[in-house]
Amino acid sequence: MKNLSDQIEAMNIAYVVVNSEMQVLEISTQASELFRVDGGQYLFGSNVSFIDEEFNFIDLPQQLRRAIEEQMEIELEVGLSYPDKNVEWAKLSLIRYKDFYIISLIEHGELIAARRLNRQLSTQDPHTGLLYREAFLSKLNLLEQNGTVCCVRICNYQRINEIWGTAVANLVFMEVLSRVLSELPSALCSKHSTDSFNLFIPPETAFDVERFYSLLNEPFHFNHRHFFSNVALGYYVEKEGDSHELSLNKAEMAILDVLTERVRLAEFQEELARQIEHQNNLETEFRAALNKDRLEEDFYVLFQPVHEADSQRVAGAECLIRWTLNGQFVSPVEFIPIAERIGDIGLLTQFNIGQLSRLVLKLEQKGIDTQTLLFALNISVVEILDVEFIDKLMSSITKHQLSPNQIKLELTESALIDNFNYVNQTLERLQGYGFRISIDDFGTGFSSLSYLCRLSFDEIKIDRAFVTNVVEDTKLQTVFNSVALLAQNMMKPVVAEGVETVEQLIYAKAKKVEYIQGFYFSKPLPEEEFINYLLERQHT
Repeated sequence: MKNLSDQIEAMNIAYVVVNSEMQVLEISTQASELFRVDGGQYLFGSNVSFIDEEFNFIDLPQQLRRAIEEQMEIELEVGLSYPDKNVEWAKLSLIRYKDFYIISLIEHGELIAARRLNRQLSTQDPHTGLLYREAFLSKLNLLEQNGTVCCVRICNYQRINEIWGTAVANLVFMEVLSRVLSELPSALCSKHSTDSFNLFIPPETAFDVERFYSLLNEPFHFNHRHFFSNVALGYYVEKEGDSHELSLNKAEMAILDVLTERVRLAEFQEELARQIEHQNNLETEFRAALNKDRLEEDFYVLFQPVHEADSQRVAGAECLIRWTLNGQFVSPVEFIPIAERIGDIGLLTQFNIGQLSRLVLKLEQKGIDTQTLLFALNISVVEILDVEFIDKLMSSITKHQLSPNQIKLELTESALIDNFNYVNQTLERLQGYGFRISIDDFGTGFSSLSYLCRLSFDEIKIDRAFVTNVVEDTKLQTVFNSVALLAQNMMKPVVAEGVETVEQLIYAKAKKVEYIQGFYFSKPLPEEEFINYLLERQHT
């Protein structure tokens, strides 16, 4: 026995040798300090209590007695709690040796502390003290109450961060959070993102959302500086049977609606959920369509003729990409933003070029001189900002045996404002290769004349919004006339888009508009119909 005790002590392990009644037969100095007992005493006769990692009480004597009765060896983590000092954490083992039992203890404090810290970091943001989403929802589920769920976003957080730094931006965040907790001390809060957080307001708490919103947006001061927090608030009032997780999603959706509509206070509307679900489903289907080996299964191109205003000769066409989902037409207004957002807009452009190449080949086989026609491709600003865009475009043009002189690139006016210098340099390079540049939807982007004077372009396309009612609306006439006159003074041709009546055609011609596009002449046509349309116009 003495030999075994010496071996245990040599390993720097605290140990106690007891009999089946938990009487101490032998005890090391370390174990004596931990249990606060000496040899011959009952092991659990002092004021030491025992807890688990969650600080719940453990009946350690009963666990050890059961192990002895069942002749089991056990190993567990235990905290020894004292009335006059901190908890000591140890890994406790019970083994049988002949007719005695040895309880050994190895110091376990660092491991327990690290584990507790990791658990805390996984449930609680270390900077703000706010619960993370899962911990927040777990706490709400324990309440079994339906209240009001809000999502608070500091819209100018990033701007503050850029101007005054992260420390000040975080102070603003904490100031807004402190206002919430001061006004609603019973509210539970959780971290949502760098600039936003969620809160749950219990049903018994008086809550005036407009007053609360105004409070959050009151100005405050840091280091003699005056700040406006510019807080947006989306909220959802829970109903009986609502899931807290879905309620949280709805409050966060309301924030999306807030930012889209440029308002700052919005209650969740079910219509918004349907729109978001529709967009998510559409994106999933769109990704699946792009991953098919043959894009022709879901995508196709229509060609809308462009006519010379005076001679009415076909001058070319705009290549319009279309998508069908389960046989149903999907508007480009819906799927083009998805393609831009997920970074696959270039695949559609490549497809468009391939379909144009096929059309040109068929036209030449019919004896039509395609060098006299100009085909317009719509180009996204996302593509223009790609440093490899020109190389990709030229590679595709060459591969499909097309010439840049046959192609007009259309870019929306609003897309040219951001990164103007870089975009303009890219347009100049494209013009150098022989492409023509058209400013599409002109008049809708509110760009300044200073941009227009510096911009490298070849043509202006008046948006259909200024054409549809131009004959009857004097305000539209003022805009239309100004754009036409501006183009004349800059010696740039003009395309009027959306011409549907002879009156609109006459008006456009009177203002010296060179090219006409719209249903008056033709709707967008499939490939074969466009070829026949060209042949018919050529013969007449």
